Amino acid sequence: MLLRASSDAVGAEVDLSAAVEDAADGGVEDGAVLTAFAEAVVRATDDLDAARARALETLGPEKFVEAAATVGIFNGLVRVADSTGIPSDAMMLERTADVRGELGFNRWGGARASGVAEAPA
Repeated sequence: MLLRASSDAVGAEVDLSAAVEDAADGGVEDGAVLTAFAEAVVRATDDLDAARARALETLGPEKFVEAAATVGIFNGLVRVADSTGIPSDAMMLERTADVRGELGFNRWGGARASGVAEAPA
């Protein structure tokens, strides 16, 4: 929902399927590099060093720091919400129903913890 709202605010059109498709850029500048970096960080994959180096080289130091901070913040927020079992509120469920259904988010483990899996898609 945040990506959708921020892209609307700047008049950009993004493809949210990039969140679940390999090598997709989502219509975001350097999106494939950002996605690979975020995935490597969150999943602590063996290619984290390579993804970090590629992101730094592609984005430059300033944008790289912004990307790393964003990945860290979102990773922390999601982990706290999932671990405490914070349910999504009705407004969030309503506004994200189309995306959750289209991208299959309701099948993910975090969806069960937050009550999203039971919400209509």
